Amino acid sequence: MAPADERPGPVSPARPSTFAFGSTSLLIAAVVLVSAAGSFGAVRAWFPKVRAAPAAAPGARDLELPRPIESRTAAGRLSIVTDPAGARVEVDGRPHGLSPVVIDGLAAAEHRITVMSDSGVAQRTIAVSNGVVTEVVFSMPRPTAPVAGWVTVASPFPVEVVERDEVVGMSGAKIMLAAGKHEVVLRNESVGFEAPRTITVAPGRVTAVEIDPPKGALNVNARPWADVLIDGEIVGQTPLSNLSLAVGPHDVTFRHPQLGERTERIVVTARGVNRVAVDLSK
Repeated sequence: MAPADERPGPVSPARPSTFAFGSTSLLIAAVVLVSAAGSFGAVRAWFPKVRAAPAAAPGARDLELPRPIESRTAAGRLSIVTDPAGARVEVDGRPHGLSPVVIDGLAAAEHRITVMSDSGVAQRTIAVSNGVVTEVVFSMPRPTAPVAGWVTVASPFPVEVVERDEVVGMSGAKIMLAAGKHEVVLRNESVGFEAPRTITVAPGRVTAVEIDPPKGALNVNARPWADVLIDGEIVGQTPLSNLSLAVGPHDVTFRHPQLGERTERIVVTARGVNRVAVDLSK
């Protein structure tokens, strides 16, 4: 029996072990699964549980809820009116023109309003709200200009000042009348004097009226005779007739060298011829 050949024959190349590769893959897969399970647990621990929404009723539609719209709230507005109009307006010390005026963009707060005119100043504190128009009305003092004046009448005899059949005053005094035009009658019944007159009264002023009295006729006589003076002036010797004198009171003086002197107070009227006579012998 031939001995066996113990020489090493050609060595075949080694094949990779299928078991080793398979084992490694399984190990990696196991690690991945364990890591995934741990990560899932960690995620559930961080997020709270969410309840499932109830199922919609059959046939119900999905409604889209309106989204809230963000909008800026409108600022307050202030309407300022004055009576009479045309007053200067200030809000919190800042000028805003003449009334009436509407002021926009005011903050929701209290604001000090000042209005000024030639007749005075008015102030008020007003609360303004966002998105609201607040109206403020001021009644300003009216101008205090004079609305009346006075009339004076200068006359040698007393006269009444008559307007619409009513006596509104007498000569020699200040008569207050409303400013403007007046149709009056200046009258004295005792001397027969009556004169219509148009008077324009200026506000706050005195309007002077002078009467130019009409003339009346006077006859003068004395017994036995006398020199005659009227209001201190010599006019002649009795008898005297048709002396022209202004209506009203006069002093007539009779003077005689032996019988002395006598003075008579008379009133000359516009009604016909006036007469005066004395007897110095008595």
